[in-house]
Amino acid sequence: MRPLVHLFPSPEERARLLAVSRGEAPPELAILGARVADVYTGVWVEANLEVALGRIAYLGPRRPRLGKDTEVMEARGLYVVPGYLEPHAHPWVLYNPLSLLEALVPQGVTLLVYDDLLLRLRLGGEGAARVRRALADLALPARILWSVRLAPQSLLSEAEEEAFSREALSLLNDPLVACSAEITRWSKAVAGEEGLLRGVARAQALGRRAEAHGAGASSDRLAALAAAGLEADHEAIRPGEVLERLRLGFWTMLRHSSLRPDLPDLLQGLSPPLPSRLLLTTDGAAPSFYARGGFPTLLEAVAERAGPLEALRLATLNPATFLGLDGLLGGVAPGRLADFLLLEKPGPFRPLAVYLGGKAVAREGRLLHPLPPWPWGGPMAFAEAPFADPERYRLGPAPAFRLENAVITRRAEASSGALAAFLLDPGGRWRVGAWVEGLMPGLEGMATTFTAAGGLLVLGRDPVSMAEAAGTVARLGGGVAWAKGGRVVWARSFPLWGYMLQGPFSEALQVEEELWAWAREAGYAHGDVLYTLLFLTCDFLPELRLTPQGVLEVKAGRLWTRPEPF
Repeated sequence: MRPLVHLFPSPEERARLLAVSRGEAPPELAILGARVADVYTGVWVEANLEVALGRIAYLGPRRPRLGKDTEVMEARGLYVVPGYLEPHAHPWVLYNPLSLLEALVPQGVTLLVYDDLLLRLRLGGEGAARVRRALADLALPARILWSVRLAPQSLLSEAEEEAFSREALSLLNDPLVACSAEITRWSKAVAGEEGLLRGVARAQALGRRAEAHGAGASSDRLAALAAAGLEADHEAIRPGEVLERLRLGFWTMLRHSSLRPDLPDLLQGLSPPLPSRLLLTTDGAAPSFYARGGFPTLLEAVAERAGPLEALRLATLNPATFLGLDGLLGGVAPGRLADFLLLEKPGPFRPLAVYLGGKAVAREGRLLHPLPPWPWGGPMAFAEAPFADPERYRLGPAPAFRLENAVITRRAEASSGALAAFLLDPGGRWRVGAWVEGLMPGLEGMATTFTAAGGLLVLGRDPVSMAEAAGTVARLGGGVAWAKGGRVVWARSFPLWGYMLQGPFSEALQVEEELWAWAREAGYAHGDVLYTLLFLTCDFLPELRLTPQGVLEVKAGRLWTRPEPF
């Protein structure tokens, strides 16, 4: 893998680093007597650590040559481990790419690979690239790299799909891009769809990994995905599926999240020492998941099965190697970036302090410096259209489906208690409707722009309440609104393109809690209300979905309806 060149030192910086390494110049930071995790050989080593220019210059028994400005830390009895790497993050689940750091950095995550999907749906490729570059110019407490989607995750028009695919080819050139993102529409890759294969080839020519999203794929289909050039997958939900992916050569991400808390079960099929191509991911969990424990809980689960050093390897060296960055990250060793954690003990893996480039950025669960405010973005653009007209939300004969769990649907017959569900064009041109059972049987009306399709999702059994909610969200420029008795009882703006909040992580957590309260009152009985709403409009999970092209039967690739004028 070709490393990301912007992280490597210049020859002049390397010379300074070597002077410290040889003991000829003082380090900027010296940590003395800690037990250091050697993730390369799987042992703990008592050593002194010297840092210069944001990198580890020396690790070993030698006493450092101290200068008047050297910061010295006595660390006997403490543990030094590499910073954790999150290789598969979705930075738009109410939180935004900055506010998510407020939760994850104090938990020990020092690098995240962010999915670019929703930024591109709202801003296009150039706009998303501007945001990416602007983030890179900020002094942040973690390193952010990006993955580029080769295809959207809701069915768009043929012209829109082609433009999205072409756009990805140029975006892959950015040195801030680590890989091409998951291909949720994996059946197209199996069939050899030209745009996807072109994107995979381009990513690999640039030294970028290409990720799959093989949810529900059989062994034969997984083999075809590997033959298509896809190298990683995070969709195993049973122990046998983990081994199947490993045997086919995939880097396999063990997921534990609000939607899929699978890790303890996945580990039952693995015995220590664990296979070398395993990684850990939270896969864009809901805010409450991170508030309840977040990333360290993944290491705790692995340590219980295979020991702390194996757990650390899955969260540090393995993802660094997968990303082609193991010469810079993933271990505490000379030449690597000085991204490390101080632990009181190697479990529960919650750090006393987090260091990025040799500078402390968090202590005892809190960032040391406030994050800069999110300076970009704005509301969604809604046309002047009759979103608040109740007549627009009367649904006649239409396809019906039942929500089986938080995200899986099955065809069903609509009962008198079914909800009407509409996906609306924010431009006011079209609507797609269906009947939904098993979602929130007591819901009178709600609307949200938190959708995979980029439109306005409106749900309910009372057209007046639905219209009030939809009109409110349109006036807000995106967000969520709940209506009862024909009036709005709760609404929140999502000021960043209709998906994200601009404020701190605590605001995202509060909005999620409020949404849960309203959903439970309406009878929601599944596990992740945010992903239920997001994925009602996707194009990759069974069985029926609302998409901008109509009601889609996913596995058959069949459109049951077409959009009708709004």
